[in-house]
Amino acid sequence: MSKEKLLNTKVRSDNAERLRQLLLDYHNFRYRDDTSLEAEMEKLSHWQAERLKFTHQDLYQNPRYHEGLEFLLKDLYAPKEFTQRDDDLERIFPVAVKLLPDNLIYTVGLLVELNLLTQQLDHKLADVLFNQLNVNEITEESYCEAYRLCNNKSLRVHQTQLIANIGNDLDVYVRSRLVRLTLKMTRSPAEMAGLGNLHSFLRRGFSAFHQMGGVDELLELIISRESAILDDIYNDKPSPLSLTHSKKQSLASSASQVP
Repeated sequence: MSKEKLLNTKVRSDNAERLRQLLLDYHNFRYRDDTSLEAEMEKLSHWQAERLKFTHQDLYQNPRYHEGLEFLLKDLYAPKEFTQRDDDLERIFPVAVKLLPDNLIYTVGLLVELNLLTQQLDHKLADVLFNQLNVNEITEESYCEAYRLCNNKSLRVHQTQLIANIGNDLDVYVRSRLVRLTLKMTRSPAEMAGLGNLHSFLRRGFSAFHQMGGVDELLELIISRESAILDDIYNDKPSPLSLTHSKKQSLASSASQVP
């Protein structure tokens, strides 16, 4: 979809206008002239996905959370292949702002903001790793040093909060039988309209969240752990990416606190 169509679509709410601006910003980032770090970004994204799997391996091995973390790692944080899905999202913008309820438009805006912020942060991190520190292979030490050199802790905190907000919103929608039925009924029309990639992404996400039967505990654990890791990186603690520190909540300790 061209930028002109995004700009010329009439919107009826502040949330729709915010989504339009986020899509424009994301479009400009995805089609920027500077693609010199493309290979490095892929290497970094793969390393970070493996890091997340290692850090949260107890959750990854838990049948309740496995599908949810697979969706997180492969669909929200995969090394590549976002282009078609993101193009689909731009294409449906004129229809979405007319038909979707305003609260769902707000959540879609959060998803776009998270996508954009994550890629911007990773682009900066890759630049520091491979151009400033001149690493060939990423290690925990070089990764943490680059994190500190980026000096954008507040943006990383915001990134974590976006994940929490999106997770809570999606959990509400997943509980809706109407939404799940709508996804099932619109599969063939979406594929015929060339939106199969985006629709498949939505189905996988809803299936993953439905399998968990509630996302509160998972979000609490991930946010608690990642926040502690971020603090440890900036405080130059040893081995910050592991769960050896007592303040990094475990699955067992969290479960014992659930009433």
